[in-house]
Parts: sequence; C-alpha cells; structure tokens
Amino acid sequence: MTSLIERWIEFTRMQRSTAEVLENKLLESSKLTLNEYYVLYFLNKAKNKKMRLNDLQIEIGLSQSAMSRMISRMEDKNCGVIERHICSDDKRGVYISLTQSGINMLEKGQIIVDDVLQDLLK
Repeated sequence: MTSLIERWIEFTRMQRSTAEVLENKLLESSKLTLNEYYVLYFLNKAKNKKMRLNDLQIEIGLSQSAMSRMISRMEDKNCGVIERHICSDDKRGVYISLTQSGINMLEKGQIIVDDVLQDLLK
C-alpha cells in the first residue's frame, strides 16, 4: 500500500511535469510563460477585467519584486496585453487591466492549455 507521503510526492511530480509541458507549449506557440498566462487568465475573470497588483500577486504566488518585473515585461513584450493604472483613491495602489490584445492572447493560450490538459489529465 502506498503511503500518503509517496502519493503526495507523486502528485507534486505530476503537477511540476504538467506545468513544464504547459510552459513549453505556451512559449513555443504564443510566446507566453505560464505565469504570464495566469496573469491574463485571472484578469479576464476579474470584475471589469482589472485587479489590484497586490491581489494579482497573491493569485499568481510570486514575490512582489518578481511580479513587478513580470508586469513590466508584459506591458512592453506583448504589445500592450495589460495596462497599469494608479488607484485614484490610494496613490500607492496599482491596478492592472486586461486590454483587447490581452484577451486575444489569452484566447490563443487557452486553446493550448486546454489541449495539453486534455492530453495529460485523461
């Protein structure tokens, strides 16, 4: 009988392997990293397709500095898939919003993600 820790280790290996395949397929087909895809995904689900940067950071699970670097790259790299806005009620807060280019990029990425997950999680 398999111990709980062995099942846990197998689960984490499968998760890492799946994330690696997703990342490689996304990069090859849409030039998105998996974390960039997650940004677009969570923004698309959010009300008005925008979120506070801090809330988005929690969803993605990156440090503040890593998240800030990635958002800066996404503003430049992907031809404006996101936009950064200063909160009108709190000048220290930053909102990130999804643009139409971001929606288009997400739709392309979603096809890839769905295909990979269907194959791997049968």
